[in-house]
Amino acid sequence: MSILRHIATLVVALVSGLLHGQHTPLTSHYLFNGLVINPAFAGSRDALTANFTYRHQWTGFDGAPVTQMVSVHSPMARKKLGLGILVYNDRIGVTQETGLFSNHAYRIRFRNGKLAFGVGAGITLLRSEWTSLAIQQTGDQAFAADTRSAVRPNISAGAYYHSKTWFVGISAPFVIHHRYKANSEGWRFSDSKPDLQPMITGGYVFTLNNDLKLKPSSLVRYRASSGLQADLSTNLIVKDRFWIGASYRTGDAFIASLDVLPNAQWRIGYAYDLGLSRLASHHLGSHEVMLQYEFGYRVRARDPRYF
Repeated sequence: MSILRHIATLVVALVSGLLHGQHTPLTSHYLFNGLVINPAFAGSRDALTANFTYRHQWTGFDGAPVTQMVSVHSPMARKKLGLGILVYNDRIGVTQETGLFSNHAYRIRFRNGKLAFGVGAGITLLRSEWTSLAIQQTGDQAFAADTRSAVRPNISAGAYYHSKTWFVGISAPFVIHHRYKANSEGWRFSDSKPDLQPMITGGYVFTLNNDLKLKPSSLVRYRASSGLQADLSTNLIVKDRFWIGASYRTGDAFIASLDVLPNAQWRIGYAYDLGLSRLASHHLGSHEVMLQYEFGYRVRARDPRYF
């Protein structure tokens, strides 16, 4: 493929989507960096938990998405409240989005588990280097000037229930959306329903024997402009130390993952996405690494946590 065709593919796949502003950063370890999809996840690990995730999507494709996320959350006030902080940096093509969010959850005992209601609030910093693009038509206002340091507020909301064997959650990660208006004042608030992106997550743990467990889970998200997308996943848990996972993201990728828990505090994870979209022949897949540490150690041999 010629260089011109590469540029055309990049512009169609990335730049046109960026004009719609924010999106939820995509990760394959979403269950363990849960604040990015649901503020009610804050405090759900019942310990001070820190998580770092790095994702390089579509390796070998110039301008492909690169995402870094750091989250810290913990239960508070005798575990009735949860407090969390999420920081992320998401770069796609010539556009970079950096977010800082505080997340708050109110947790109550419900039947055999815990039910949490969460809200989040924060800001995103939006920057775009439009002038660095090579374009064929000069004078195009959409690419006439860079967008620098456009600071915009945002909020999130959600609910999350979990017991020892199953969980379910519903959330709206970004309630306020922004669109880029080339002929006016740059990034503007959008009240367009197609920009909303509600999500539902759920999963269950089946005990096969003393050493093996099976944990199927799913994430379904909807956007009016692009329809439904689902992550259908399953993990084989070996002796509560090794998680061997396989997932299918509809219309996008097959995912293989391996998580290792050397002790009750550490989790080290890696995921590889084999692309299925029209861009699959132009990149080398996606790589993701995750590191999680839980402070306030407590023995979980009798009550391990699977989500």
